[in-house]
Amino acid sequence: MISQATIQKVNDVADILDVVGTFVHLKKRGANYLGNCPFHNEKTPSFTVSPSKGIYKCFGCGKAGNSITFIQEHEKLTYPETIRWLAKKYHIEIEETLQSSEDKDKQQMEDSLRIINQFASDYFHDTLYSTEEGKAIGLSYFKERNFRNETIDKFHLGYCLEDKNIFPNAALDKKYKKEFLIKAGLVGEKNNQLFALYSGRVIFPIHNQSGRIIGFGARILKKNDKSPKYINTPENELYIKSKTLYGLFQSKNAISKQNECLLVEGYTDVISLHQSGVENVVASSGTSLTEGQLNLIKRFTNNLTILYDGDAAGIKAALRGLDMAIEHGMNVHVVLLPDNHDPDSYITSVGAENFNQFIAQNKKDIIVFKLEVSLKEAKDDSVKKSILINEIAETLSKINRLEDFSKQQDYIRRCSQLLGIEEEGLVSLVNKKIREKVVKKTQIEESEAKKLEAQANPETNHIQNDSLELLKKDYLQEKALIKILIEYGEKPYDENVHVAEYVRLKVGDVDFVNPIWQNIFNEYYRYIDHHLQFPNEKYFSYHDDEQIRSAAIEALYFPYDLSENWFHKHQIIVPTKESLYLQEVESTVLYFLLRKVKNISQELLNELKTNQNDLQEEMIIQTSLLELKKNEIALLTTIKTVLVR
Repeated sequence: MISQATIQKVNDVADILDVVGTFVHLKKRGANYLGNCPFHNEKTPSFTVSPSKGIYKCFGCGKAGNSITFIQEHEKLTYPETIRWLAKKYHIEIEETLQSSEDKDKQQMEDSLRIINQFASDYFHDTLYSTEEGKAIGLSYFKERNFRNETIDKFHLGYCLEDKNIFPNAALDKKYKKEFLIKAGLVGEKNNQLFALYSGRVIFPIHNQSGRIIGFGARILKKNDKSPKYINTPENELYIKSKTLYGLFQSKNAISKQNECLLVEGYTDVISLHQSGVENVVASSGTSLTEGQLNLIKRFTNNLTILYDGDAAGIKAALRGLDMAIEHGMNVHVVLLPDNHDPDSYITSVGAENFNQFIAQNKKDIIVFKLEVSLKEAKDDSVKKSILINEIAETLSKINRLEDFSKQQDYIRRCSQLLGIEEEGLVSLVNKKIREKVVKKTQIEESEAKKLEAQANPETNHIQNDSLELLKKDYLQEKALIKILIEYGEKPYDENVHVAEYVRLKVGDVDFVNPIWQNIFNEYYRYIDHHLQFPNEKYFSYHDDEQIRSAAIEALYFPYDLSENWFHKHQIIVPTKESLYLQEVESTVLYFLLRKVKNISQELLNELKTNQNDLQEEMIIQTSLLELKKNEIALLTTIKTVLVR
């Protein structure tokens, strides 16, 4: 694991303007910077970066965060991958925490495989250009495919010499251990002699989404009945086929920008489409899509279009696994290319513009496509048709998210027409399938639900509709209190106390309605008590807990700041937030207390209604209500004084 010290160094060094500015053109606007949001298409800039707070916010799509979350979201990386990305950018050495011997061995194996894969890729790429055999066989093959040098370099294509001893000897000369070379699938061993497994083949390095080489595909060029046309790296600590898509590293930005992923079968299809300008494409390397691969695609888009060069009946089996894509809310389409064409040959034949036009005009919804193919096979066989109806109902039952309800109804209408059955009957069958899933899920979760129910307070489980607005106001008041704590906590309130001390004196141990603000409030004072100093804004905006981090950024961000040109252009001095912070602190605390007084009063009034037979209890509640009313009047008077000060 990456050490906390390294993470802290990254947090300290990663400048929000520098990080975001790598991907977004920013212009200064007052104290902040403005640009077009990289997360959604917009013509009017609404993406704002605050250097002073180290955070960003888009007022168009709502995305917000810090330097780390920006890279996570933009590059679709995990948290550890993001830390490594930023550490590399700022030349920070990664320190690892103490690991178990098992974890340490696993990490060592992964690091060794990465180093060896990079060496092999560079070696094969150099062999392609610098050796006579490489140029005569490997490079000639790529040129026959019309691949230009810049395309060959983009995908780092290579060639492995026919002599089975040359590559292993070169690797051993570089002091790479044979057990790692074997584990990487680059060499085999026979009679204590190593030999190259990819000899006489052109090499296609396979990258993960962050650009590291995790494996290889190798195509034989000479006819050999005994050898397979393609061989791939065996699965190991780095290369897991079900979680890998060829070309994702080179295509991810185009997929995200165009909000669509094209799926093809082979390496050369991806490369050829890229060279022609169609870059939102990946390959599944001849396998049906897996859940791991779908999760990779979903990081960048929900729209998947599969390009096939076979006849409709021949690809039906390959489409079965796509029910899981539908279940995850993805929009899946399929395009059958003209006869005798694959994506590579077709785009070479017609060009990118006509290729894109053909896809747009010929894409078919996956559910309708599967139904049409199956109907052709079933013909008039009533048994096959009955099975088909159940299969379609099962597929449609997976579209069970509330936001996809209208989509499901449209599918039911279209499918019932194609099947020649009543729409109401298909609706009933789909609902039956959904109920079966719900019952099954309920049975699995029932024991856990009972445990939670036993722990819960039944009185807090029911919230009346007329209290929703009150909860919303509580949320805003509590958020405002957290904002002044994080932003002004260490500033002086008067000559005796700081703002944080003033807030604690006034608010005390009051319970928050919203747990996230309660967590931040508690965390703030825990930090003070433990470290004997105030936590700064970055402590919360870069917090390990994602909920705390997101909530803190939400509380801190303000869309408007006075421009520095206001005084220069108009000669008008306007009080800044900095100069008015005491008024903001006092009014926020007072409003917060007033809201709490009103909440307690409402609770007592509700209790009064349920305790009408207990005279003594009623007198106590009435006295409490009277005292609360006095407090409310006093607070209102103070608020009025603060506002007109």
